[in-house]
Order: sequence, then structure tokens, then C-alpha cells
Amino acid sequence: MTSLHFAQISDIHFSSLGSHHELLSDHAPDILAGIIADLNQQADLDFVLITGDLFDVADQYEFDQFQAGIKSLDKPYYIIPGNHDRRTLDRTEGLTRRDFARHFNPQFDQRPTAPEAQSGYWSIAVDPQVQIIGLDSIRDADWGGVIDDAQWRWLEQELAAHADKFVIVAVHHPLHKLAPVDDHPNFTNFVCSNGPQLLALLDAHPQVKLVLTGHHHQTKVDKLGDRLHAAAPSTTIYPLAYRTFRLSRHADGRWQIDWQTPDAAGPDRIDQAKAAMIDAWHNAAGFDLDIVELHVGLALGDEADRQGSHIFEETV
Repeated sequence: MTSLHFAQISDIHFSSLGSHHELLSDHAPDILAGIIADLNQQADLDFVLITGDLFDVADQYEFDQFQAGIKSLDKPYYIIPGNHDRRTLDRTEGLTRRDFARHFNPQFDQRPTAPEAQSGYWSIAVDPQVQIIGLDSIRDADWGGVIDDAQWRWLEQELAAHADKFVIVAVHHPLHKLAPVDDHPNFTNFVCSNGPQLLALLDAHPQVKLVLTGHHHQTKVDKLGDRLHAAAPSTTIYPLAYRTFRLSRHADGRWQIDWQTPDAAGPDRIDQAKAAMIDAWHNAAGFDLDIVELHVGLALGDEADRQGSHIFEETV
């Protein structure tokens, strides 16, 4: 019987700028080290998925910090890019989107070569019956997300090729709105701009059972049809947490997914992160306290978001 145990880490935000706004980046190395120590002790853990925003401004210092930290992980790991994982267009120093993909995409040599093209996407079989498709949703213009035409065509081909598997899609930007702030004109970039079209494509491929995202720094699990969308919290923004999943297949062919959201730091550090989030969204961004409290609650997630179990009704 297929059984997979894996972890998702998202939005680590190593930063050469140190802690700022709601980021506790001064503590990012220690937080990641603690997560890795916990994961290394789990003998049956199969792999780790990192869903983007390893960095803050994507300079050499941040890259070196991440590389120094991740080398202690004893498990296989797979990485997709986030919007902070390449330098902005007004900078000449730091990683480009292609630099990031060259380092972290095992299928980089199969991707378009144009500097502006998305090149961080890949497709990997983690089990004979389970395929993970990692997407590159970053765009150069801003911190929003999109899937470009070349990647879209590739994705259609991958979905067709793996119609008989349980397919997990990993993408940094959520494909649907997670919170009221997503309707604010300054924060629409929390959701992938062609997310609705991508959802329609996934609807046409029922073997896609699980979509894992980051970017929004929210702890959320939504059921869209017979597909789960699990948004991960950040490890350096409140609530300082990560995800673990156990995927198994029943004798009747149905699949089951169980998830947990372990804390990545102690209570004092989590309280510090909560205070930083409130300050950033209330004093810096100017949101009313009632809106900020709602945002903080969504970041933490409710009990069903943080841990739960789901059996998929449709078999693959």
C-alpha cells in the first residue's frame, strides 16, 4: 500500500536586512535549524517540499545562509521559487530567476532560455503512484503571480501524462482568495492572477488531489470539489510554523491525507512574531485593529486548518 510522509516548509525569508516589518529574519537560521532537527528525527519522513520565498532580496548573503542551513537536512528536498527568490528589475546584484532555477530546479536544462521566461518548474515522481508538479508562479513586474504560456502548455502535457497517478501541485501563489485582504486594491497580488483559469484546468484533471501553496502567510485548508488546497504559514512570520502530511491509499482505492502544523519556535518567539504582525498591519499598513485581528487569526488558522484528515471520494 502506498504511504508517504512529507513536510512542507514555506516563506523562510532569510534576509540580509535583518528582522523588519513582520519578518523575524534575524531568527531565520535558528528556526530552520530547529525544523530540520525535528525532521531528521522522523525516520519515516520521505521528503521535504519548500514552497518558495527562501530569501528576502535574493542576494549572495541570503543564498549562502540558506545553503549553510539546508545542508544539515538528511532527507531529499524539492524547491519551487517564490516572488522574493529573484532580484527586482531595478537591481543588478543578486540572483535572477534563472540563477535560482539553475541552483534548485533539477530539470533546469529542459526549460526556456529567455531571461524573462519562467524556468523554475519541474515534475517528479516521489512514488510509482504519486507525482509532484512544482510550478514557477513568479513574475518580474511585481510580487504577484502568474503561469506563463510556455509553462501552461508544459503543465497540460504533464497532467495528461500522469492521469493515472495521485498528483500534487505545488505553487507559491494561492490560486483562490484566502482572506478579505485579497480584495484590497493594494493586496490583490496575494492570489495568482490567472488562478481561476488554472483552477478550471485542474478541475478537468481529477487526479490532482492536493494543491500546496505559500506566499499568503496563512494557515488554511480549503476543499474545492474533491481537491484540497492547503496554504502554509511562514516560518519567520506569525505563527512561525510548518506542515507535515501523511498520504495513504485505502484497500478500496481511495486516498487519505492527514496533516499537522507544528510550531517552528517557542511561545516567546511566537508572541514576538504576533506583536510584529499587529504592528506591521496596524501601525505601518494602517488597517483597523478589527481587520488586523482577523488577519492574525487567519494566519494562525483554526483547529481544522492546523490539523485534520480527509478521504478523497474519487479514486485515481
